[in-house]
Amino acid sequence: MSISLKAKIYLSSFAILAVGLLCTCANPAPPATPPSNESPGLSQTAPPANEPSGAPDIKTPPPNQSPSSPDRVDVVYFHRPQRCPTCLCFEERIRYVVNTYFQKELSNGKMTFGVYNIGDNKNADIVKKYGAVGSQLFINTVKDGTDHIRDIQDIWSWGCRSNKEGFDQKVKSIIEQSLKGEQ
Repeated sequence: MSISLKAKIYLSSFAILAVGLLCTCANPAPPATPPSNESPGLSQTAPPANEPSGAPDIKTPPPNQSPSSPDRVDVVYFHRPQRCPTCLCFEERIRYVVNTYFQKELSNGKMTFGVYNIGDNKNADIVKKYGAVGSQLFINTVKDGTDHIRDIQDIWSWGCRSNKEGFDQKVKSIIEQSLKGEQ
């Protein structure tokens, strides 16, 4: 086998791997499977103090909370072990929005935020609950102890890297709608 043939084989293999990685990371994830009713620990920031255990309780909203307001909103971002610049941008901007605009909600347990690597076995339960398969943002509006999970596939078209301010406003708006129960 000549050196040039070995080089061609090596370069061909490298090109195939590079294209595969780019295609995997650059495309939005397929639609998620319906979530299970499992409720693994979710929050990496400000977990709710009154997390139901077992069957959900019937809850009445506090006087300053409208009947349609959720008990809690969980903002959950999943990523793959291998990350492209767009996937890294998603986490950076979502984390920025949550920490900049929603500190009060995080502090009082009205909202939680978590970032999870789908390739890490310790995250298997939450990955299964949300049906995560790649870089995905989920907003889970919990009402009366029931999960209402939305996979926000639109983040792929919001121009995270080219229009950070626009991306931030769209993420902020979705979270605000969920906190108001407008889902």
